[in-house]
Amino acid sequence: MNPAAQAEPLISIVTPVKNGSAYLVDLIESVLAQDYRNFEHIIIDDGSDDGGATVAILQRYPHLRWWSRENRGQYPTMNEGLEAARGDLITCISADDRFVTPGAFRTVIAYCNAHPACDLVYGKTLQMDEAGTLFPYQTDITARYSQWALRHYLFVQHCSLFVRRGLIADERIVFDASLRYRGDWDWIIRLFKQARQIGYLPRPLSVFRVHRAQTTQSTSAQALTLETREVLRRHGASYRTHRLIRALVSYRAMSLIGLATLRTQGASALKARVVDWVR
Repeated sequence: MNPAAQAEPLISIVTPVKNGSAYLVDLIESVLAQDYRNFEHIIIDDGSDDGGATVAILQRYPHLRWWSRENRGQYPTMNEGLEAARGDLITCISADDRFVTPGAFRTVIAYCNAHPACDLVYGKTLQMDEAGTLFPYQTDITARYSQWALRHYLFVQHCSLFVRRGLIADERIVFDASLRYRGDWDWIIRLFKQARQIGYLPRPLSVFRVHRAQTTQSTSAQALTLETREVLRRHGASYRTHRLIRALVSYRAMSLIGLATLRTQGASALKARVVDWVR
């Protein structure tokens, strides 16, 4: 292989989008703001019906590889992107999230070049609100890989995960289209099981947007629980243990949010937030 190609491998960014005009520009610009330039950004318009608003944004960016077609759903669309990807490394990010700028890609490339046997590398994920303002706390529990922990709780976000294309292609590790809500968790578990070497970067690589239009916000708790149980069953994990870990993570998050609320908004705001939690 050409030494230059080894030093600067191509990164493929795969993004499914449907009616994504509210946040899509923020994601695209976060890719363009990277100080690493050898990338391709694949965006698949999964049947948007927003009067052409999403397509109009895509048409503004000639560097994109994008196309539109009828709606097929999130995970079939991500599989379509994986199939089309030409990069040595592949990452999947939703249209409402964004990458940390400017050095997320270069940090990943530097790690992969230093660890050529590494099949995937992941980092931390920050959170932001609908307006793109970072939360003054970090509730994720991302840490060094533990197979037992990952089977019981998803502590890796796919927007902060970069995978060598060979692992996906050789092992045919794609998203299970029979799942609607927890397919990223199932996919990540299978990737980590097959990876020869796993890299961890204890720094943020992407930012996850919390907003009311998210699928998990509009989906019934029963539907989410059913798929959670199915993923746990497939990978030999305990639902009781999952609930315990989730409760501990939730209490930790509430503590961090409460302290940040008290520090930035005062005791009355904290009281109002606690009342809202109790309800």
